Amino acid sequence: MNEGGRYDAVAILSRSLVGFVFAAWLPLLLAWILLLRSPASPAPNYEQIRSAIVLGVGAATALLLICALWIWRQGDARRTRMARSIAAIMRHRRLTAPLFLLLIEGNILATLLLRDIAPAITDPFRILLFCWTVAFLVLAVTLHLPTIRSLFARGRDPLALFGLTLGAILLLSLLVALSSRLIASSGIHARLRGSLDYRPLDFIDDGAAPSSPAFWAEQSVMRVRWLPYSYWTVAPFGGRYVNVDEAGRRHTPSHTADPTAARIYFFGGSTLWGEGARDAYTIPAQAAQLLAEREVPAQVENYAQTGYVSWQDLLLYQAQLALGNIPDLAVFYQGFNDVYAAYLQGAAGLTLRENQRVNDVELGRLLRSGQPALLPFEADISDYDWSLVASGGASAREIVDRWLQNRRLIRAAAAEYGSRVLFVWQPALFAKSKRSAAETRIFSEVERGQPGFISLYQEAVKLLRERVAVEAADDIALLTDLFSDVEQGIFFDRVHISEIGNRQVADALLPEILEALAEA
Repeated sequence: MNEGGRYDAVAILSRSLVGFVFAAWLPLLLAWILLLRSPASPAPNYEQIRSAIVLGVGAATALLLICALWIWRQGDARRTRMARSIAAIMRHRRLTAPLFLLLIEGNILATLLLRDIAPAITDPFRILLFCWTVAFLVLAVTLHLPTIRSLFARGRDPLALFGLTLGAILLLSLLVALSSRLIASSGIHARLRGSLDYRPLDFIDDGAAPSSPAFWAEQSVMRVRWLPYSYWTVAPFGGRYVNVDEAGRRHTPSHTADPTAARIYFFGGSTLWGEGARDAYTIPAQAAQLLAEREVPAQVENYAQTGYVSWQDLLLYQAQLALGNIPDLAVFYQGFNDVYAAYLQGAAGLTLRENQRVNDVELGRLLRSGQPALLPFEADISDYDWSLVASGGASAREIVDRWLQNRRLIRAAAAEYGSRVLFVWQPALFAKSKRSAAETRIFSEVERGQPGFISLYQEAVKLLRERVAVEAADDIALLTDLFSDVEQGIFFDRVHISEIGNRQVADALLPEILEALAEA
């Protein structure tokens, strides 16, 4: 207020100018500290980018601090001239309102577009954008306070206030809906996520090996679609490195045109499906190539699906038998997902991320009842009783018992239909004693982020080994120690392996497959 009691926005802004600059500087400082503490990337190219971002934000932080100190040292007259210039710009409503809406839309896009994408790098910028939006709102209110007071004075009627509030909510909801639709239809989120996936991959050198970012950029745009009983399958996709047919099967190059050749079907999760590998270098594809090299004609199909546990493999296999699609040999490559699903949800026998299916059901129930659901839905599953389908706990013994029971059911169905079966407990990083630097980092991250999981997995492997020895289970191949003494980096995360690793798995499985075919 001036001496006459009138509101003087320029005078208030002049006195608060340093405070506004510091209000912009503090979140920038916080973002720089968070970026400084972000973990280094194992990929040199991405580490250079991260270092450049840290350096750039640090320089901006120092520059803004210098600017704040310079303004603080100026005289009242000069700060008043600065405030008058800012006020002259900000008082244009046709500029202020669109700019504020643009900032709101920027926050919405940042939230939707950058979710689950390099959070150590993107989260600080999302925080910074939000804080600067709030600072801009305070600045706008400071300059337009008399107008805002006048609007509220004219709109004290509860109905008018309700209308303004409802209008603001509808506008915000519309922006969220349109932004979400735009991002979903453009596929930009998936492409950005893929291009920022800095997990290094080792490809077999065939003269056409892609770069790691190029491969992840393609694989990241893939989607899943609904499949009765087993929940989902990978949606059809045609790419340069990854191809999936209309039924949801990963493409496996054929090495025989013989219609009487033995049919070998592979079932499992994402490692068998071929996460991080091109079509010709998945485990089933390389097994097919090895058989062809030994002049053993075989029609190899990859029925693996990302995220499947052994119960889902059982259902998908039984569905093939019921449809008359009976393989001479079915290979089940499993283990890790069964342990991980039990660890996450506290019950052996559940699928991975069962809470997501609960969320889908509850969200659908709300929508069908006419209730709006504009934000991500999270159902409370703490009181769910899973005892009709799962055990009461997630101990290593319960996990192994459930896996062996699923094996028993598969064997019974296979015997009824005259199909041979082979079960494989897959390798995981935790059994590798000679780890590369990247593998050592992954191991440490799991130890910190998921305490108890490594010991649970190792205990399950130990119990399974004992059970296999006692029962003389000759249809179980334990590959847990396959890479134990391999010094070369094989794993690019806890369980997924490179094309080179896939080749070694196929080599290890070949004698088992040949023996099973000979007995068929």
